[in-house]
Amino acid sequence: MRMAKSASEVSADIIAARAAAECLFDAAAVERAVDQLAVRLALRLHGTHPIVMCVMHGGVILTGELLLRLHFPLEVSYVHATRYRDATRGAALEWPALPSTDVGGRTVLLVDDVLDEGHTLAAVVERLRESGATSVVTGVLVDKDIGRPRPVRVDEAALHCPDRFLFGHGMDYRGHWRNLPGIYALPVGWSAP
Repeated sequence: MRMAKSASEVSADIIAARAAAECLFDAAAVERAVDQLAVRLALRLHGTHPIVMCVMHGGVILTGELLLRLHFPLEVSYVHATRYRDATRGAALEWPALPSTDVGGRTVLLVDDVLDEGHTLAAVVERLRESGATSVVTGVLVDKDIGRPRPVRVDEAALHCPDRFLFGHGMDYRGHWRNLPGIYALPVGWSAP
């Protein structure tokens, strides 16, 4: 089990990453993009009584924002699938929490922070379909242009970004900075001090 760090134990690279990062989208730009995403999702999902399923932890902020903008009956659930575990590179997929809501015969809006390589999102979509979901609609805050094929396509994305390491607005750098209202990118080739 990972022990929580005190404020004095936060490593220098966590602070350095924030100082070195470029703001790609400020808070106002992100909010406008989320507003537009919510409209597209509302048009797509109205009348389906969907389950809005958050992919933890990254999808929690976007999920909360969408819930306040979708004005029709829906249910909320979550799944926790991860390849990163506070690292900056993906590894084997782990399932800390499987969906507890029965998705059989239902439409699911699956919400995550970023579509990067797509392995996690593809695995969750497959799990939901195997569990009987009739439709799985994927929505992310950021669709990264990685320049190579991915195992899944996202249905709706609020923003599109270049292939850089992103954090803020739900996305993290080594478990930190999810709480920033904007979206930041580390410089290409950046390495921790």
